[in-house]
Amino acid sequence: MNPVKHKTFLPVPAAFMAAWACIRACGISTFHPAGGLMFLVFFLTGREFVKWCGERQPSRRYVVTSAALSALFTLFYLCADYESLLSGLNSTLFRLGILFVSGSGLYLLFYVLVMSFFLWTDTYTMQNTDRVSSRLYQKLPLISFLFCLLAWLPYLAANYPGVMTVDSLNQYGQIVGALPMSNHHPWAHTQLIGFFWHIGMALTGDPITGLGLFTIFQMLVMAGIFAFLMDTMIRMQVHRRICLATLAFYALLPYNALYMVTMWKDILFSGMVLLYSTILLRFLTGSTHTSHGQAAVFPLTFRTDLLYLLAGICMCLFRSNGFYAFLLTLPFLLFCFRKEWKKHLALNLLILLCVLTVKGPVMNAAQVASADFVESLSIPIQLAARVYADGESVSEADEEMWNRIVDTSRIAATYESFCSDHMKNLIRQGDQAYLEAHKADYFRLWLRFGLSHPLAYLRGYIDATKGYWFPDVPNRIGFDERIAENPYGLTARPLLHGPVAIKLHEILFKLPDMLPLYGLLFSLGAMFWLCILLAARTFVSGQSRRLILFLPNGAIMATLFLATPVYNEFRYAYSMLLTIPLFLVIACDNRGRKHITE
Repeated sequence: MNPVKHKTFLPVPAAFMAAWACIRACGISTFHPAGGLMFLVFFLTGREFVKWCGERQPSRRYVVTSAALSALFTLFYLCADYESLLSGLNSTLFRLGILFVSGSGLYLLFYVLVMSFFLWTDTYTMQNTDRVSSRLYQKLPLISFLFCLLAWLPYLAANYPGVMTVDSLNQYGQIVGALPMSNHHPWAHTQLIGFFWHIGMALTGDPITGLGLFTIFQMLVMAGIFAFLMDTMIRMQVHRRICLATLAFYALLPYNALYMVTMWKDILFSGMVLLYSTILLRFLTGSTHTSHGQAAVFPLTFRTDLLYLLAGICMCLFRSNGFYAFLLTLPFLLFCFRKEWKKHLALNLLILLCVLTVKGPVMNAAQVASADFVESLSIPIQLAARVYADGESVSEADEEMWNRIVDTSRIAATYESFCSDHMKNLIRQGDQAYLEAHKADYFRLWLRFGLSHPLAYLRGYIDATKGYWFPDVPNRIGFDERIAENPYGLTARPLLHGPVAIKLHEILFKLPDMLPLYGLLFSLGAMFWLCILLAARTFVSGQSRRLILFLPNGAIMATLFLATPVYNEFRYAYSMLLTIPLFLVIACDNRGRKHITE
């Protein structure tokens, strides 16, 4: 095709398909002028994109990676929003046609955006040019530590001694002996809260004092971790604007500030995942030297090794899927650091030894009960229950076997697509012991059931996990009580209260519903897509070794896809959100990158 015709004609059908897909996805009428505006914008953008690609000549790696990522994002969208896309259509032919058009248009849009991001970041420079002359720049780690504490202080004052939900109160019940010790909420984290509770009781005899001390401790630890990341960015000569944006992200974003005063295992766990990932970056970069033969950017000291041990142990003990994520990451980590294998093997074996000692002999001696078997079956339970909830026919043999462990007549009324708790409780009312004694038989039944009802399983899986991989799923953040109703006599003692404080809190957490783009910061699905994009950017830049930094959070997300009890629980994926500034830095750092050619 003639180059001029190629640049002029090709964007026309592409823009038409993209506009059609957007109109359908947004529920806009075909008569609405927004359709014409979309076509015009997509046509002009597409024409410039074709010119840009002609000038830059992206390599095969760029093209293949962009195509794969665009296909993945398109698949996510079609799976999550198929009901909206197909609304009002009954004909199978029309439904298939709309899915094809929508998929094609979305794919083209995603491809242009992904490839444009790759090409733009090729020329982006994140290094600070005058870092040596700026004292303020050098002191940013200390400034970030203090500023975070100052920014979080109003949240502590408004919620003192801290936000305690049902989960927090369950841990408190174990601390005071009202409930038996259990690892349903990580025992190590419960003991940490208990340590400060005992200090408070010894000092004042008031449990609120100890709980407040724990919250302050959590704030100090998290501020220290963010300051450590800031120090890492300064040593990498990251531009001050990026550093200040990172500081604002941690200090001023409402959910970060509120979570710092919330007594959940997920908060310290997420901080430890960030610390663990940051130290991995230091390990990767510390063995290199600058072009002027100066010392390594990150001199690897004994303190760095100690922090790595602390982060790894806490990551494994503060949440059960943290241990699984560590194990999944470990083989790749040892391969990545194979040149320094003795050191890294020793460090990680020491982490494993400490964790297994606590999870084994120590917890056994303390008579800590493990979570019951049904607790780990959230996704399988939801998929099987969806068959009954959708009213699909079930064979007599399967019905008889399911009825042996659960009353199937109650499933349709009990099932909730977004949460597995109702179904888990229904099974607990049945014969759970029989299920545990015949695990293999029921696993085979579950597989056979899925082959008989594949679409019900697919619908059930989409609804059970959608909030983690699709952006347009709302999150409920910031509306928990200061201290939920409890039998222990615990009540909040806010130092900052009144209608003004309540109204400000309400406004801060309703802004995401009103402000475009800002709302995406509150979307797990949008942040997940961003992490995938940044991992792909790291790959195409020729710095594949740095992909190891994405693995801990990637493994955590994988465990959620396999076993999440709730379709969209913000705190479960909080570690991924906290690590995004680190991902941005490593993906956009062009120093030492290899130019990938055809």
